[in-house]
Amino acid sequence: MDPKDSPSQPFPLPKSILLNKLRSYLEEDVGFGDITTSIIPATENGQAKIFAKSNGILAGLEEAALLFEDNGIIVKKFIHDGENFEKGDLVMELSGNLRSILMVERTALDFLMKLSSIASSTHELVSLLRDQDLKTILAATRKTTPGFAYFEKKAVFLGGGDPHRWNLSDMVLLKDTHLKRYNGNIAELLKVTRELTSFSKKIEVEIENPTDFKTAVEFGADIVMMDNMSPAAIQKTLSEINIPSHVLVEASGNITHETLIDYARSGVDIISTSSIIFHPHVKSDFSLRLM
Repeated sequence: MDPKDSPSQPFPLPKSILLNKLRSYLEEDVGFGDITTSIIPATENGQAKIFAKSNGILAGLEEAALLFEDNGIIVKKFIHDGENFEKGDLVMELSGNLRSILMVERTALDFLMKLSSIASSTHELVSLLRDQDLKTILAATRKTTPGFAYFEKKAVFLGGGDPHRWNLSDMVLLKDTHLKRYNGNIAELLKVTRELTSFSKKIEVEIENPTDFKTAVEFGADIVMMDNMSPAAIQKTLSEINIPSHVLVEASGNITHETLIDYARSGVDIISTSSIIFHPHVKSDFSLRLM
């Protein structure tokens, strides 16, 4: 479905909550007032256009438009979140108070640039997988920017990836730190976790060797994360274990563009990486021009 024909944006927040978040970012940028635009008469109106300066997948348009609209600017959109854009494309037209347009400019463009970079980088990696006819899910991690995770993970989704868990309450993820508290006893750790966790929540266990993988599967893990293991080691482990059909296998840790396909071919269901958020391979750029 074309994004502009969708009934709503992905993961919609109530508008009041979304606006409160967006206003806090603008407040940070404005400080005690935009002293530069005070050179423009307070009642002067104008028009502006936002153009793409690169190619990619658009994200952040909803947020940028709301920032302008919340400050009395009339917005006309020409491309929608999740759609392709090319260098030179007209993304948005703005009309209204000139001071307000220029005050919001930087915050709005930052949303477009950062989120489109994430969406575009995610799309590039997903395309590498699909070009090889691989159905492996590409997911983000919980390594996000504090206060900005909602927008970053939404951009991953718009690029064709999976946001993974949004926060600590979404799913149980037992890591090496939890395992250390239980002296490496995965069976006991899973037993206690299952007793304290609702049936509605999945339980994932991070493992680093084949023995722990077998134990995790035996004692009820829904997802097993193979952390910092090579594609060859993962493939060997999976070939030696009878994995129930409902158990998913995730690979994570130091996965790059160069190794992505090897990991996908190792037999995992999910590949998670923080690089699409923190080190996006594609850099998106936009500019605002006054008319």
